[in-house]
Amino acid sequence: MKRRDALKNIGLTAGLIIATPSVISLLNSCNTNPNNWNPTFLNKDQASMLMNLIDVIIPKTDTPSASEVNVVEFLDKYYKEILDDTRQKWLKETYVSLLNLIKSNYSDTINDLTEENYKDLLDNHMITNGESNDISDLLKNIKSDTIWAYKISEFVGENVLAYDPIPGVAYCGDLEELTGGKSWSL
Repeated sequence: MKRRDALKNIGLTAGLIIATPSVISLLNSCNTNPNNWNPTFLNKDQASMLMNLIDVIIPKTDTPSASEVNVVEFLDKYYKEILDDTRQKWLKETYVSLLNLIKSNYSDTINDLTEENYKDLLDNHMITNGESNDISDLLKNIKSDTIWAYKISEFVGENVLAYDPIPGVAYCGDLEELTGGKSWSL
């Protein structure tokens, strides 16, 4: 074996060994009990606000809400362990700005806000008239991150989306017939 290939393989193996515990802990974060969960990146008010926002984005219907599949815990851990320092700093500052906006426009206490308040917040501040600002960017990121985290959660992947742990070959067929109209879980 050539030295260059050997060094490359050693580097890849070392990177895999170092990254594995972080990935496992991130995936296990989705299985926590929400009653005894303490946020690590966000503070309590920010986590409460995020939980209420994600339940407005993906509410409970015949499928579970985003908070029921622990999306807020996943996002908190994702922010802390995966994002770079610049992005973390921006998120912290913008979450503070968003909380200040909520307190000035709706209520000083996060727990007093209603679902209608959060819908109004999303309607009035997520989409601006061509102007980009940090609050609207944060709300857009929360929406896209919520949808992403919801779709990759274990419960949704196995019970809501079409799931086949050992996929077979289906050369032709109607989507309704093959999956019941659901998209495939990866």
